[in-house]
Amino acid sequence: MLLAFDLDRTLVTDDYRLPADVPVAIEAARRAGHHVTVLTGRARAAAQPFLDGLDVVGPCSVNHGALVLGAGGSTLRRTRLAAADVLAVLSPYLDQDVLEFSCVVDDTLFVRDPGHERWNGALTQNRLVERFSSGDFAHLADKVVFAPSESCALVSAHIERTLPHLTRYLWGDGFLEVIGAGADKGTALALIAEQLGVPRSEVVAFGDGLNDVTMLQWAGRGIAVGNAHADTLAVADEHIPSPEEGGVVAWLEQHAL
Repeated sequence: MLLAFDLDRTLVTDDYRLPADVPVAIEAARRAGHHVTVLTGRARAAAQPFLDGLDVVGPCSVNHGALVLGAGGSTLRRTRLAAADVLAVLSPYLDQDVLEFSCVVDDTLFVRDPGHERWNGALTQNRLVERFSSGDFAHLADKVVFAPSESCALVSAHIERTLPHLTRYLWGDGFLEVIGAGADKGTALALIAEQLGVPRSEVVAFGDGLNDVTMLQWAGRGIAVGNAHADTLAVADEHIPSPEEGGVVAWLEQHAL
């Protein structure tokens, strides 16, 4: 089998811990002959400590499905937002100082206010923070993220009307993420399975979020984890407990070892 895992709230707890029994169970699954991959909405730098802890060196996917990495960190696929799309997404809101955002370019966050308290914590781990300037922005971007705000639903609706080719994830806690067309986890998982020579019927995907829907749909078996999004539950074949309750570990012990 190919076992494909989301990170946050699937393998990683709400307080961003990787329970000690998770790497043990995943290594046991490898010894039993299964492939293991990770597909996460995190940027590469933010995902790397967990990838290291799980000994995942590729193929895997970060920034949802925008960057698919091969063995040894090579790039299998990279789907990015054109600078024109970034500017079209952000331009209507550049004068609204209550709406904080970041534009992710590799390991750099281009933000409205680098001095904002939001950029002092875990979000900036292993990353640079620079001021976003619409006048000279010419980068291809991995994604745009709007910080939690009551306005994010309106922003999402505006992007849907004006830039329908882009993919949006509006999270329950108010975050809005915008990525390029075709940068979803489902297409990334299909590419990873092809690289490993594993048929779709032998792929099992685990996730909890809205961005995991296409991955669970594509996999031969989709497993929703913990307090999963309603859309994720709707496409899943099975529902298991959260990482705090050992859901993935128990599933692996029962079905993969």
